Amino acid sequence: MNTLVLFYFLHNVLATLILGSTFARKRDAVIKHFGIALLLNTVAFAIWSLAVMNRPANLESYVTAGVVFFILSLIAFLSAATLGRGGRKQILGVAVIIAAVVFYLRMSAFPSAAAFSPEGLFFFNPHPFVALAYVFGLALCAFPAIEALASKFTGGYATLLRYGLNIEVAGGILLIVSSDSIVGSADALYLAGWIMGLMYLALWTTFAFGKKAWQGVS
Repeated sequence: MNTLVLFYFLHNVLATLILGSTFARKRDAVIKHFGIALLLNTVAFAIWSLAVMNRPANLESYVTAGVVFFILSLIAFLSAATLGRGGRKQILGVAVIIAAVVFYLRMSAFPSAAAFSPEGLFFFNPHPFVALAYVFGLALCAFPAIEALASKFTGGYATLLRYGLNIEVAGGILLIVSSDSIVGSADALYLAGWIMGLMYLALWTTFAFGKKAWQGVS
């Protein structure tokens, strides 16, 4: 077991749990929905953390269970991004249908090949078409949701949310598309892991314990 990989996943669980719980308790609907999305990500990363710790024979079952909550989090992000916008129900309805189709194809025609590298790095190895759907899903759901969330804050706190969370999504995309067969993947993942971890540390310590960040925010 690679200790740094396990630490990365466990810190993601901690960070999304703290941030998600903090946001989900707020009255503002955008912040609340964003918090729910983060809590769904908490469950996904908790499941994948168990896989990293145990290296189970049925690794794909763990990955699939986590993917269910990851896809649900994308729907919650989209819900946060479209609050107060016309056609919101129709957009969410189409998104749910697309998510169901992608998941069905992942389970039938385009299975993933999750595996651990000799160094202990965890690669999801989704089929290229499924990886494409995940990347588009993050771009279309998470980025607008981050912008909607950041607009609720002012000054440096808005900037920290906007760029900090964008870094987390960019790192998540790297996790999705990286493969052990690509030269340099391990080094890129280590670097991304440190960047994402430090950024999450800045985010959850600021918004869970910094009262000034919430001045004027409901």
